[in-house]
Amino acid sequence: MNTEMQLFSISRKKKTTYKYDVAHKVYKNKLNQNFRADKINQKWCTNFTYLFLTDGSKRYNCTITDLHDRIVIASITDRNITANLAKRTLEKAIHSQPGIDLSKLLVHSDQGRQYTSKEFTEFCEDLGITQSMSKAGYPYDNALLDIISFQYI
Repeated sequence: MNTEMQLFSISRKKKTTYKYDVAHKVYKNKLNQNFRADKINQKWCTNFTYLFLTDGSKRYNCTITDLHDRIVIASITDRNITANLAKRTLEKAIHSQPGIDLSKLLVHSDQGRQYTSKEFTEFCEDLGITQSMSKAGYPYDNALLDIISFQYI
């Protein structure tokens, strides 16, 4: 009967199974949805965005926003979502802020493997930057970049 009516089933591809890495280090949430900063370079939020291009390929954008004035201070797009991309974006943000006191800087992110990796956490520790992370599966602090975009539309 299905053939007579020209009905066909559509099968979805199976989801790929992901192998989750063990986090090198996870930090306590020190932001706690307090999206205000009294001074510039006091609290930064960072996150990754997936960009789907018309040719079917993907790019990954890492962005850092200063909570004082809600301005994007660094953004880098790459073909791979890596700890190195997060590190390069943080380096770019630091270099764009002359005279910054890194010992007073809080960088908030999710618990993505890029931010919990040895490469990124040791980079922050070496510079004296305090890291803060939302608990796993708790997107409210991480949605800050989306909240900021809606405020300025």
